[in-house]
Amino acid sequence: MKTQLPPDQALAVARLKQWAVLRLATRHGKTTCYRNQGWAQRNAANFDARQVRVLDFERALSELSNEEQIALVHFYRDREGYPQIAAAAQCSVRKLVYLIPSARVKLTAILDRLDLL
Repeated sequence: MKTQLPPDQALAVARLKQWAVLRLATRHGKTTCYRNQGWAQRNAANFDARQVRVLDFERALSELSNEEQIALVHFYRDREGYPQIAAAAQCSVRKLVYLIPSARVKLTAILDRLDLL
């Protein structure tokens, strides 16, 4: 049985997943939904807002240690298993089991402090 995350941590995980989607869309130039019928004016404000959200989240994520960043990104964005994440973070699986929840709590506190939740 899975335990449920506290609401603030669930929001932090949602922001992490949103960051991954927005970052990927920005990197591939898919920033707006175009229709193949005729010309449509590009909505620069939406594109700029997406970039700001990505940069704000990356600023918050950068306040974590490298191990914590690797653990959260690989666990929530890449959906990798514990052995793969432990190899990437160069730590044991046991340490990783404790590292992910504590990193999630720290990220939640940082996002709350920066008013990004």
